[in-house]
Amino acid sequence: MKRTVLIAAILSGALASSAALAREDDCKVPMAQWQPREAVEQMAKAQGWTVRRIKIDDGCYQIRGVDADGREIAVKIDPGSLAIVRLKHRTGRGDGDDGRRGGAPEQPLPGNPAPPANDLLKGTTPPKAEIQ
Repeated sequence: MKRTVLIAAILSGALASSAALAREDDCKVPMAQWQPREAVEQMAKAQGWTVRRIKIDDGCYQIRGVDADGREIAVKIDPGSLAIVRLKHRTGRGDGDDGRRGGAPEQPLPGNPAPPANDLLKGTTPPKAEIQ
C-alpha cells in the first residue's frame, strides 16, 4: 500500500513539474504595459525578418515570417520589453514538409506519369476496385 502511494506521489510530482516547464514561455505582462503592434513590426524589421502574421499567444506576441536567411520562423515576443522569448526555425524538420500548407507544388507534375515498374501495376489500364 505504501509503495503504491509513493509511486503515485512521484508520478503526480513529475507531471506537475512538466506542466510548469511547459508554461515557461508564457508572458505575464499587464495590457497597459504592452508595446503597440507597430513596435513589434519595427523590431522584426530591425532583425531582418519579413513578417507574415502577428498574433497573440499565451500572453505574448507571436510572429510568423521569414528570417534574413530565408528560413521560416515562429517567434514569441514579450509584449512589454519586445525581448525574444522563443524562436523556432520551421524548416528542416525532416518530415519533407517545407513549411507551406496546401497549395500547388513548386514544379507541376507531368500530365500522365508512367506507373512504377512492378508486378502490382501491369498493363496500361488502371486497376479497378469494387466497394462492397
